[in-house]
Amino acid sequence: MSFDDKSQSHLEKGYALGRGYAASLRLNLQHHLLRELLGYHIHPSILSDHLPDNPKIADVGAGTAQWLIDVSRLLPSAHLDGFDISKDQYPSNAWLPAQISLQELDIMKPIPSSLENQYDLVHVQLFFCVIQRDGPDNMLKQLYKMLRPGGYLQWVEYDPMSFRVVSPESSLKQTANERHVEIIRGPQGSVTKWPSHLPSHFKDAGFEQVSLDSYPLPPELYAPFMQSHLCAAEEVSFTAMENDGPQAPGPGFRKLLAEVYKECQTGVTMTESPVVVCGRKPTS
Repeated sequence: MSFDDKSQSHLEKGYALGRGYAASLRLNLQHHLLRELLGYHIHPSILSDHLPDNPKIADVGAGTAQWLIDVSRLLPSAHLDGFDISKDQYPSNAWLPAQISLQELDIMKPIPSSLENQYDLVHVQLFFCVIQRDGPDNMLKQLYKMLRPGGYLQWVEYDPMSFRVVSPESSLKQTANERHVEIIRGPQGSVTKWPSHLPSHFKDAGFEQVSLDSYPLPPELYAPFMQSHLCAAEEVSFTAMENDGPQAPGPGFRKLLAEVYKECQTGVTMTESPVVVCGRKPTS
């Protein structure tokens, strides 16, 4: 998300969301909502024709490992590795399927040589709150290295430029929701435009057969998606904003979020169109 200069600086230096049990629950909700919206875990074009019988798959930014757990049921013969900059939200290894391994990795830094050319598929999901003005190019460079020749990258992302406020009646107040969307995007959308241009970034990184699919929310998913965004925004208000008094940015932003939710109770809400971008590493 994009906030004031101090908050933006914090976002650019690291993770500005929470890592406690409430944040893990929010992350699990986001995962399941996206699966409900997309209807798949692995893009059908990849799953149907382009994975070997015993694929080696990585999830970068694995979080609570829910995507890997689901894929372990879909592909019981797959070798599944999860990577995240922090292990704080990982489940205990004691309760994970044996085919899943979880490790710490900062994907914004050069990856170790042991991870190069290793994977048939790399999955990435929801990095727009981590990647800001610098864009995804450095991260894509590292992801490209992880793939075997002919391997695929699948990136699932919110597109803030698709965010818009909708209302069941034109007379309903929606100013708080509109302000919330403005804050997420940043000035003139300058901070969060890169998801809209992710296919171009894939091509610049060397990927071929690049595709983009956009998934507008159906109305029945407006409310749960909005609730997950409000939870994430509240986390950022505590982690990346000053909270040293009632007039500080953190309490002020949480007051706005309360106004947003009050409007949502009348039917006003934000909708969006998450995107899935896929690309293939050339075989030579």
